[in-house]
Amino acid sequence: MRLAAAIILIAAFCAGCSGGGPSGVPDGPAPWERPDVERPVVDGEQQGLELRIWAIEDQDRLVAELIDTYQGRPTPMLDSDRFAWRSSGLMPIMVPIDELNLARGRMKLIGTEQQDWFGVLANWRETVPGRRVAEGSLISLPDGQMRTPAGRLRMLTRCWVEPSSGGPAMHIELAVQLQENQRRTTAADLAIHGATLPEDQGIIFPELTTQFEMRKDEALVIVPVSPGFDPGAILVEHDGAAEDREEGPPVSAVPTVGEAMLSSVEIGGVAPVRRRAIIVLIARLPDEYRLLSGFEERP
Repeated sequence: MRLAAAIILIAAFCAGCSGGGPSGVPDGPAPWERPDVERPVVDGEQQGLELRIWAIEDQDRLVAELIDTYQGRPTPMLDSDRFAWRSSGLMPIMVPIDELNLARGRMKLIGTEQQDWFGVLANWRETVPGRRVAEGSLISLPDGQMRTPAGRLRMLTRCWVEPSSGGPAMHIELAVQLQENQRRTTAADLAIHGATLPEDQGIIFPELTTQFEMRKDEALVIVPVSPGFDPGAILVEHDGAAEDREEGPPVSAVPTVGEAMLSSVEIGGVAPVRRRAIIVLIARLPDEYRLLSGFEERP
């Protein structure tokens, strides 16, 4: 597992190859593709952050079902942060760890589920690579719109384990950044203290920065949807008669930061195809907090 695998997956669903994949996509992953969510993606008694990416396409009803099922559950984010992320095109929901496979199995994934292990991150690091944006692209912000420099949207993370009243907890900080295109690396950049820190490589969106604590084996799922995405209305529409519904390409609109980073609408085939990358963050923690996790008492 490497971060490059996640980059390849997101690049694949964003590139929109006109040929498409094979027909008859199964309703869920094959049995040998179903990971055991009860254990980390690495061997050994590890503690740290685990990332999973579900790449899907044109599944508004299934996305609506996912959000409708879990949006009432509290998230570790502050309500103000959760509202800001929702307004920016990223819907955070909490899925119980024992229901994660069931939730994932209802989606029709493009390829297999991608997994990455980050462990503990004392410094900011890229964890979710997003799509590139051209210079002058227009994106929507909660308080207006902006034209972007050329670059790539991505999510930065840092996290560590700390004690709490309820046992070990993982302190997580997230930030969405537009990483601006850089000049070629020079010898000075490679010198000690010469490289630019990840957090200084572009524009950090203040409305898409947050920090919170996650408990053992919790799963925070981040779904890229427009601020006007109404799960209840979509489910009612699909359940009722739809003979009179007019078919056609989606109405063009200025994408939010979240949509621009993790979703795309590709036109060129028989019908427009919307692709999304759903992000899953899992806190892997021990049963009890130890300052020196490798230390064992000897008789």
